[in-house]
Amino acid sequence: MGTWLGRKQAFASLAGGCSAADAECLRQMRDQKQHRELSLSWAEFCKQRIGMSRQYADRLIGRLEEFGPQYFRLAQATGITVEEYRRIAGSIGEKGLAHAGELIPITAEDAPRLIAAVEELKRKVELEGAKREVEKMDAAIEKMDRLMSAAVTQIVRVKALPLNPAQSDKMHGKLIAHWKRLSLAKEPARRAA
Repeated sequence: MGTWLGRKQAFASLAGGCSAADAECLRQMRDQKQHRELSLSWAEFCKQRIGMSRQYADRLIGRLEEFGPQYFRLAQATGITVEEYRRIAGSIGEKGLAHAGELIPITAEDAPRLIAAVEELKRKVELEGAKREVEKMDAAIEKMDRLMSAAVTQIVRVKALPLNPAQSDKMHGKLIAHWKRLSLAKEPARRAA
């Protein structure tokens, strides 16, 4: 623990990159409660001995547990954010980043290829997300059409019934009220084509 702490404090002012080994050391110290050897709480230990908040240390440990060590290697090589990593996580494995039919090792030497591949994968994921949004909106419009069609069918059926004047007025009043609701509903701003 002392060796790691000395090394971590010496490099704390550098780029701020945390390696998987650093995150693993943090996890072991937290899980084995090594901070108690110094009569410190985990939060005090993080602040006083590591130079980071407990929340940040726990976030780093969480990233290790969620993504594994490849997240840290890829983040150091490409600067990828956690959210970006989540979006392309399906292309990342222990041996590297799968892209365009090849597996790119996650190493400093391959950083330019990794950066280009990550950018392309992010664009692809964004396009797929936009396509899903369009499909979702199209499905909502189709559902609205089915419901409106059913409503119009019901209106025609009711109008064909022998309604007394009070019932006819009630039906027309409800139709007008619904029409006003539709008319008053703000139309979303149209996107530029």
